[in-house]
Amino acid sequence: MQKRLNLWKRLKPEYKDKFKKEYKEKSYFRDKAENELKTTFYFTEVTYGTAYDIMSCNDLRFLGDAFNSNKYE
Repeated sequence: MQKRLNLWKRLKPEYKDKFKKEYKEKSYFRDKAENELKTTFYFTEVTYGTAYDIMSCNDLRFLGDAFNSNKYE
């Protein structure tokens, strides 16, 4: 059986880098969002605040676009 990847592992590298850079000075927000993504497997379960943080710094209109489609290791 294949192991499902969490959203942090599925987050596209370019979006992950930009998110870390944008929130470099705001470690609380960055750590909170990162921990949430590490414990979540479906983007529809992400809280509004985390979704907004990821989408706004990456100019995304749809949160699902931030993730690779490969869901399994």
